[in-house]
Amino acid sequence: MFKKMKFGQPPPATSVEQTVIGQSAVVVGNIVSQDQVQLKGHVVGNIDVNGSPNAQLSVLSKAHVEGDIRAQQAVVNGVVTGNIESTGRVELHAGAQVKGNISYSTMAIEHGAQLFGMMTNTSDVKPQ
Repeated sequence: MFKKMKFGQPPPATSVEQTVIGQSAVVVGNIVSQDQVQLKGHVVGNIDVNGSPNAQLSVLSKAHVEGDIRAQQAVVNGVVTGNIESTGRVELHAGAQVKGNISYSTMAIEHGAQLFGMMTNTSDVKPQ
């Protein structure tokens, strides 16, 4: 019934829409998606990737985000200047540099990742 995900492993293949923002692209404004977003370029604005079970934002090695991220799953190997809020899993790979706070349900951090901020596990927070 439940499957364990290995570090760096993408979600199981299904018919999922994927948006790719190329390495030479600069987006000024917010991005909203319900499926997978792969960022290779630069975004100045907030990114919201939620909605479907496979909703995931991947910030690749040369990518840069200047804004807050809200994502069901977030995989970071680039630079994020802003907060990351995830209802699921956050992965910081060796090339990741995050300048902001992270809230997550599950977390994986690879040796070499940099975080300048605080981490909060939202599964431990109980409603009052």
